[in-house]
Order: sequence, then structure tokens, then C-alpha cells
Amino acid sequence: MDKSRRSVVRRNIEPKNKGKPLVTPLSPTAVYHYQDADQLQEVYDNKSEGFTYSRYGNPNATILAEKISWMEGATSGVVTASGMTALSSVFLALLKAGDCLAAATQLYGQTLKVTGQILPRLGMQTTYFDASDSSTFSDAITAEIRIVITEIVSNPMLRITDFKALIKAAKEVGAIVLVDNTFTTPNGFRPLDYGADLVMHSVTKMLSGHSDLNLGYIGGNDPEILKKIDDLISTLGLNASPHNCWLAERGLQTFDIRIKKAQENASELAKVLLNHPKVTVVHYPELPLHPDHKLAQELLKNGFGTMVSFVLKGDRDNLNLFLRAAENIPYGPTLGDVATMIIIPSISSHRELSKEQRLELGIEDNLIRVSVGIESFDLIKEDFIDALAAS
Repeated sequence: MDKSRRSVVRRNIEPKNKGKPLVTPLSPTAVYHYQDADQLQEVYDNKSEGFTYSRYGNPNATILAEKISWMEGATSGVVTASGMTALSSVFLALLKAGDCLAAATQLYGQTLKVTGQILPRLGMQTTYFDASDSSTFSDAITAEIRIVITEIVSNPMLRITDFKALIKAAKEVGAIVLVDNTFTTPNGFRPLDYGADLVMHSVTKMLSGHSDLNLGYIGGNDPEILKKIDDLISTLGLNASPHNCWLAERGLQTFDIRIKKAQENASELAKVLLNHPKVTVVHYPELPLHPDHKLAQELLKNGFGTMVSFVLKGDRDNLNLFLRAAENIPYGPTLGDVATMIIIPSISSHRELSKEQRLELGIEDNLIRVSVGIESFDLIKEDFIDALAAS
């Protein structure tokens, strides 16, 4: 056959190259081919390393997972399609009908939906505890509990988990401790170092940092637990896109610089809001008036985070005036972006809770959650002062 007439449909042979790319190559392929059946069998039998089908893993996902695992002090981890798939994979891999879990009352709204609505439909029951009040642990974390889930810094009220007491209560009954570390990040706290079994992230947020992808991560130090989770992820197709992993790895390279600047800005913004007449209360763990300030000082050694929440005086009309005037601050249901962003939890992250449930958690209708970015603080301050004046 004349090779010059080969069909363009035929797959190309990679050109020889003794050099290695400086930037991680993107591997968008769905499948990996082998020279013969013996080669492929060796991979399936774990006698040699390799990839076979992208639902079971791909190079970009492996590289990203290894980097986040290093940050968290995990021996292994896996990335998933989103933070919620990471969370769900733990429950589906480790729980069965009749099992029980204990969850903090202060969690991301969709996590509360999973624990309160979806898992009960599958025959799993959830009890709740106040993560910042250790006196509530014994009633919720009993011998029947298989998994305990919490956030170190809660969404959106920024309450702090009494983590040492929680670990003690969970270990006494042999429960697995799962921590959503999205808000806190490994820079703020590494749960595995303090006794947690599993740590998860919405990589979409601060780790990747640019609001241009959806990814999740779950990691730990118990190979048996991680294998169960990894098998479920690949079986159900909860795996991560190579392209998104490639983008997230690129974003991760500037993580240390981004979080340092964003935390500095968040601290300054909290102080500005604290003294403003249009604001009734400010939630930020660094502030001495924060109910968990001492816990925050104990646990958060590298700063108090990039999130600030505050309550705007007035009603829905005042809220809308603020949002319209804050034209340089995007309103969007995410966080951890390089740019400062805001949401209203009562109509966004916690919209599926009743008003009574929200108020019980402290989430007022005019609560505004700010994900503080890395802009010059003078710009952030000016935007908020102008928007508050307009409200």
C-alpha cells in the first residue's frame, strides 16, 4: 500500500522526540491502545502501569490527584466530575441501606439535600449535630454511625468545627470522618493530619481558582477505603474530564500566591464592613466577636480564609439596590475565583431549605456571602462602599 495515500481517518504515529514537554500534555483520548493482548492483560492484572479507558482514569486526572494529595498529606486520591460527585461517591461506596451517618447542621446546601433527602430514599438515615458545639456530638454520633461529615469552616456562616472533640467522638464509635475542606483549603487546615479519614474538595473553587471548570477530589490514607471509592467512581462514570484536570493543574500552580492575597483582602474587607452603618453583622473568624474566634485561632494557623459573610440592613429592595450598584462584583453561585464574587445564600446555595430552616442556621434573607478575590483592595473597598451607599 502506498503510505502517501493513507486515509486521514487512520491514527497517527507520534513523532519521535527525546525532549519532554515542559507543560503537562493534555490527553483527551477516550481509549488507550496496546500492541497485543498480553500487554493489555498485564495492565488489567496490575503487573504494569498504564491506562486503558478514560472512565477508569487518565494521565491528567492522575497528575492532578497526586498534587492535591500531596497538599493534603494523603497517600492517594482521585478526582471526579464535581465536588458533589466526590461527596456522593463516598456515601454510595461505603454505605448500604440501613446504615446511618451523622452530619453537621452547617454544611453546603446541596450537601444537606443529599444527607436529608436523597440518602433517606436509599434507606440511609442521617442525624445532625452542631459542629461548633461539642455537647451535641454524643446524641448524634452513636454506635450506629458509619460516617461523620463536617466542614472545618462552614458554608455560609463561617462557623468553626470543634475538630479535636469531633474526632474523639467519631473514633469512640469507629466512624469514618469525612471533611469537606473546600472553604478552608490545605493552606488553612489539613484534616488528615488531625485524625480525619477522608478529605474532599470542590476543586472548582479555590484550588483551580478561575471559574472555568467543574471538578471534585476525594483523598485519604486507607487504601481499602480509597479502592472502594475509586471502583465506584469508574463504574458509575463519575470520572473527571482530562481537559478540566489540565486546566485545574494550571490553576493550582498559582494557588499559594492567590490564597495569600485573597486572605489579606478578606481580612481588610471584614474590618470595613464591621464599621459600616448599613451592615448589621459581619461573619469572619478573625474578628474577636465571631462566636468561634478562639477555635479559629487554634485551628487556622495560616490565615482565616477568603470568605466573608454579612447581613445588609433593610429588606429585599435594599438587597436589590446593593446588587445593582455592585456592578463590578459579579453575582454567581461559586467561590474561590480570582475576582471577588457575591451570592445570596437564601436564594442560591441554601434555597431548598425552608425559611425556618435557614433562620435556624442563622441564614437571614439579606445575608450576603463574599468570595474575596485578588484585586487591589482599594478597588474592592470602593465597590462595596458605593454599593452600600446605594442600598
